[in-house]
Amino acid sequence: MPAAAARVTDADHWLALVAGSQLRGPARELAEHAGFIGHDNGMLRLSLSAADEHLKAPALVRMLAEGIAPMLGAAPQIRFETAQAATGTLHQRRTQERDARQVAAEAAFMADPGVQELISQHGASVVPDSIRPFDE
Repeated sequence: MPAAAARVTDADHWLALVAGSQLRGPARELAEHAGFIGHDNGMLRLSLSAADEHLKAPALVRMLAEGIAPMLGAAPQIRFETAQAATGTLHQRRTQERDARQVAAEAAFMADPGVQELISQHGASVVPDSIRPFDE
């Protein structure tokens, strides 16, 4: 008797599955931009924002299903449903984390006493968009 296929239980599980997958290229892009809706009876229901609709080409959807099959035990059928906006996507999470790192880097730089001295005593200014977090 074959083992039952695993089920994606919630949005966090979907994000972890995508992050840990071996997907590459456009299929990974599709997975990272897809929001989780539900997964029952082998049907994985996802959403995409209107700006990302171009990603759901049949070949990419098939590559996505085949790419996550090893983690689920079987390739799911994937259906995209209309949603106001794809929420909780890996792409959105990474963008938010990157933006938070950027804000923290800028704040730390501007709070540095040496930088403050250069600005106040010498009229120095910071070139816009020139500060980057150490990890970039």
